[in-house]
Amino acid sequence: MSPPSVHYSGGAAPIEDGGEEVEFASPPSVHIDHLDANHDDAPLRFRKIDNIVGLASPRGLASRALIAKELHAVSSDEPVSFVEAEGHPSWRKAMEEEMASIEENRTWSLVDLPHGRRAIGLKWVYKVKRDENGAVAKYKARLVVKGYAQRQGIDYDEVFAPVARLDTVRLLIALAAHEGWEVHHMDVKSAFLNGDLKEEVYVEQPAGFISTGNEHKVFKLKKALYGLHQAPRAWNAKLDETLLSFRFRRSPSEHAIYTRWNGEAQLVVGVYVDDLVIIGASCDDIKHFKKRWLTHSR
Repeated sequence: MSPPSVHYSGGAAPIEDGGEEVEFASPPSVHIDHLDANHDDAPLRFRKIDNIVGLASPRGLASRALIAKELHAVSSDEPVSFVEAEGHPSWRKAMEEEMASIEENRTWSLVDLPHGRRAIGLKWVYKVKRDENGAVAKYKARLVVKGYAQRQGIDYDEVFAPVARLDTVRLLIALAAHEGWEVHHMDVKSAFLNGDLKEEVYVEQPAGFISTGNEHKVFKLKKALYGLHQAPRAWNAKLDETLLSFRFRRSPSEHAIYTRWNGEAQLVVGVYVDDLVIIGASCDDIKHFKKRWLTHSR
């Protein structure tokens, strides 16, 4: 059976041959109440179907044959807003775990907004983690700063952070295979929450977790949050400081590679954002490093 033909004239609601309206432009009108309305005065930027599957030919009113899966940009299991997620126990638990992690890390403090300063908005981002069989393994909620509202020179300055090139990661794995070393991988949980901020940044209280009696107050960030322009740099600076304190030496030609010698045994750590690739001649040295890292991170 051939897919339905769709007539598209650039509007928000093209008409399918069967007579049913199909929304191709975002935001869909039937879900407008569930979308995040707080954009901090930034322009709204939404994608149309032409941006996803290409332009119709000729332009304008033209017949488009589309397969349904081409339109699925977001999983139906993942909420698009806090309003949609707050009534689901699994998503509520995921948000509480994210807030607990932030509080445990002493990421912010509740303060009055200083005169002349502006608080940046926060939003919840939801992701379903699945196992190799496609079953739901975890519900993940991430609190993200609306970084597009940051102003350079006021809310942030430097943003660059080095990461290992993919060919360097391949080289580490090849070296381990050649030498018969073990390869270990560590994913640093909530890595960006470990980066100390130099700038003075204020954010609004997140939806669903506004302090009763302190609704007018905001959070002053002590450490970075996901979404901040300077978050990768702040995390990398913290990581660099930690590895150097562990007696590692940073490679002068590849700043995301760190090495350490313990007698004749070499230990190498490659950094790719919040993932660590660890190889070395001594299994005990690798285990000691991982144990010390976990202890230091608490």
